[in-house]
Amino acid sequence: MEKMAPALHQKLGASPDSIVALIVRTDGDPARYLPRLAELGFAVGHQFRLLPGVSVRGRARAALSLLDEAWVLRVEEDQPVTTM
Repeated sequence: MEKMAPALHQKLGASPDSIVALIVRTDGDPARYLPRLAELGFAVGHQFRLLPGVSVRGRARAALSLLDEAWVLRVEEDQPVTTM
C-alpha cells in the first residue's frame, strides 16, 4: 500500500511552501513520534488511538519528507467531516 495518494503527492509537490493539514497514521502509539514531528516543523493537533495517528499542520515540503519515515504508514489530507 502506498503511503500517500498520488493526487496529494502532486498537490504538495506543486506548492512545497504552503501550509497543509494532514492526518498521519503511525505504526503504534503516536506519542513516541511527537518529537520527530516537531523536529520536522509540524504542529500536532489531536492524537488518535483507535487507528494510531495524529493530526498535524506544517509545510508541504515537510509532509513529503514523512514518506521516508519507517513509522509512517499513511499520510492523508485532513478534511472536514460532514454528515448527510
